[in-house]
Amino acid sequence: MSALKPIRPIQASLLWLGILVSSVVVAQEPLREAINHGGLEREFIAYVPQNLPPRDAGLVIAMHGYGSSAENIMAYSGFNALADEYGYVVAYPQGTQDQQGNAFFNVGYAFHSDSTVDDVGYIRALVARLVESHQIDPNRVYATGMSNGGDMSYLLACKAADAFRAVAPVAGTMMVATADNCAPSSAMPVLALNGTADNVTRYAGDYANEEGWGAYISVSDVIDLWVRHAGAQAQPPEVLNYPSDQSITVVEYSAEATSPEIILYQVEGGGHDWPGARFAWWDLRRLLSVYAMGFGEHRSFDTSAHIFKFFNKNR
Repeated sequence: MSALKPIRPIQASLLWLGILVSSVVVAQEPLREAINHGGLEREFIAYVPQNLPPRDAGLVIAMHGYGSSAENIMAYSGFNALADEYGYVVAYPQGTQDQQGNAFFNVGYAFHSDSTVDDVGYIRALVARLVESHQIDPNRVYATGMSNGGDMSYLLACKAADAFRAVAPVAGTMMVATADNCAPSSAMPVLALNGTADNVTRYAGDYANEEGWGAYISVSDVIDLWVRHAGAQAQPPEVLNYPSDQSITVVEYSAEATSPEIILYQVEGGGHDWPGARFAWWDLRRLLSVYAMGFGEHRSFDTSAHIFKFFNKNR
């Protein structure tokens, strides 16, 4: 009998790569569907895990940024894998196209002033359909999104608090008109993540509409608004440090155990992005670069994991 030969590093990497690709191939396929709302056919992608628990599953609505797509946020968020882990349905609605040909959710940008698209009504209709078709617990419905999708999460918190348990906007903000007229039917748990050097969604806001999006408030004012609704108080901040990222200051606001929790992840020097963004399994070049660096050497803040933990805690 010949002695067993040790597996070389490159062989081990290829072995793990084969296992990963094989596991992806057999993964549940997302569903591409559409509903009619407001005279428009609205498309969305829904991911329904095979192990979805009966009658008490959760639902996450994940909304893309301006000019992006449902496919993009599904790829970089990695939410489908987290849905498998936690037993949630994830829906990725597709925005409509504006006059510039860019997909958007209507949150009140200055150059969308003539738009009549009712995205709040559309998301409500999407939630109602999925709650009924997949026996989702209506008290476990959550909203998140990137940039324009983050703005939309705040708008839903203001206008559809009865339909959502918590929201988690990433690089999002609130238009001045939205903030001035925000009267949620109940206080809302909020997890917000913003970069202090974001050159699209300015951390200090844009009250004079210098960038053309329309006047919007600062991240501090956004958090203060939701803290007031929750009747919460700031707790001592915590600083997280990651080798591949800027430091992240975490500020939590809470009152009693039953009060909504407001959490701000302030990425020091961070830009307009989704820290720890995943990659699609077919992006072979990036996948191989991760293997080349070695397991455990490339650590980063995982935005998606923090969002799912936050949602799962608020149930």
